[in-house]
Amino acid sequence: MTTLANIELTCPVCGTRFVSQRIASTNSVGQDTDFRPITIGLDPQPHYVHVCPRCMFAAFEGDFENAQDPVRDFVLAREHHPEELVAGGGRAALSGSTKYLLAARCYRHDTRASDLRLADLYLRASWCARQESLPEREAESQCEAIMLFEKALDASEVAEDQARTILYLLGELYRRVGRFEFAIAMFDRALESIGEDEEGEEDEEDEEAGERFEDLIRRQREAADNGHSENMTIESD
Repeated sequence: MTTLANIELTCPVCGTRFVSQRIASTNSVGQDTDFRPITIGLDPQPHYVHVCPRCMFAAFEGDFENAQDPVRDFVLAREHHPEELVAGGGRAALSGSTKYLLAARCYRHDTRASDLRLADLYLRASWCARQESLPEREAESQCEAIMLFEKALDASEVAEDQARTILYLLGELYRRVGRFEFAIAMFDRALESIGEDEEGEEDEEDEEAGERFEDLIRRQREAADNGHSENMTIESD
């Protein structure tokens, strides 16, 4: 079960002190095929990001220690337009997808934030939107994640041992937004990268994990080839 713990944070933008909640413990009983963890009970994803209730600065807990001047200026100028993301619950009850979208807008002005980190924020926003039954927001977040993952690949920002996973994830996101030709192309690139690594030595456990991942790529490629865009889960052993 997921459990929470109260923490006190000080906003590095406006100085407001407030209480938020961090994850104390959680669990995972599986994954969706875009790597969203499936948990029992409370979904932990919304609680990894914290939002100042006054200025709506949003970030991970560790990044509440300081904020760069461009981020501070962006937030104080209200250029992140927080109100357009806040649904009927108001600021006191922000949804998980809103938290991640606010954070993504803030991190875009942080020179320390890579395209890969921004892509991950939008990916997590799409996970939350799925849980919130907001298909349009889910698709919009997936499209943002696609653009940023591709940008990270083009800029050689992705480590060699991460590339196959990112290629697979791009294929899966393209499949989910109905861009099946692009999905198949990305899945094929991921499969080609497996062939390039065949000469390397792997222990038995790594080899089994590699085979399971290859099976997953082929299964999702087949789904794209058959025009399926629905959410799917990773089959357990």
